[in-house]
Amino acid sequence: MGKEIQAGTYRSEGKNKYGCYWARLSDTTGEGDAIIASSNAEGPAIVKVAAGDKAFQTTDCKPWKKIG
Repeated sequence: MGKEIQAGTYRSEGKNKYGCYWARLSDTTGEGDAIIASSNAEGPAIVKVAAGDKAFQTTDCKPWKKIG
């Protein structure tokens, strides 16, 4: 189970061990069409989470910090 995340701009230093994946989601059904935007990051990553996003998924990324 995740935690609440506010709209804003977030930064991660990138991958932990295997690779950093993130996705902004319109719902939590797990269906592919729920993905608004996604990417894999080897190095630092910046993501803008919009107020209308329902979820933000992240796997094997270093901690995300709000920068804006």
